Amino acid sequence: MRLMTVMEDCGSEYLALYHEHGLSFFVDCGVHTYLFDFGPNGDTVKNSRLLNLPIRKVDVMIGSHGHYDHAGGYPDFVKAGCRQPLITGDGYFKEKYALDGIRATYLGDGFDESFLKKYGIEHRVCKDVLQLSETEYVVGGFKRKYDFETIPERFVIRDNGKLVRDDFSDEICFVHKMKDGLFVLVGCSHPGILNILSTVEAHFKLPIIGVVGGTHLMEASEERIRKTIEVVKGFGLRFIGFNHCSGGLFKKIIEQDGTIKAVHLGTGDGLFL
Repeated sequence: MRLMTVMEDCGSEYLALYHEHGLSFFVDCGVHTYLFDFGPNGDTVKNSRLLNLPIRKVDVMIGSHGHYDHAGGYPDFVKAGCRQPLITGDGYFKEKYALDGIRATYLGDGFDESFLKKYGIEHRVCKDVLQLSETEYVVGGFKRKYDFETIPERFVIRDNGKLVRDDFSDEICFVHKMKDGLFVLVGCSHPGILNILSTVEAHFKLPIIGVVGGTHLMEASEERIRKTIEVVKGFGLRFIGFNHCSGGLFKKIIEQDGTIKAVHLGTGDGLFL
């Protein structure tokens, strides 16, 4: 399996690549390839070209959730010739905002189902487990097992003209079944990285050997981060890739702990598993 970071907040040794607040991964599982998230804008497509990635030949496009930093670049991929089926969670196209007092800032994906219809793109919705091949899956419907994994109140959606708390029921992850366990790719982990991993573990009844993506611990307290790391150890992880919204404190604590091999993947960085 080959994983390449097409867009991330931080850069890498490849200085010609764009890096900005967002996330996108190219996943090559051997027989099948996938694009997981699309970054915030068209710079993600430019990066894919600089990385010489066959984006028009991937089997499926996967959107982890409907925030602009993960979804905003999708229309540019479509205009670049990517017309593969799009898999999202239920509610991907809801209007998402960040609320600060009476000010609401739009954070949504910037396109809707009419855009998909215009280009004849098939849209599949994953509410639980969606099998893509013998070894690849998309998983959603995460059980909220760990109550300390709370979602910041500022995240809201507009529903029937009213702003209500966003529970991120649209969030999904990618799972690759490998010889000795599961590899999990996450977007922002708004429902909680532990809730996501425990749901995956419960379904597949296999150890999780690695996880890469955003853990959304950038706003978390030190206590929550330390609790998270202790629980994560129980999944049997050999490595964790902390990206995007994971935050500097999480990076510092997990590296100091040293139990799990931790790696940051900047734009242009990859893993060969």
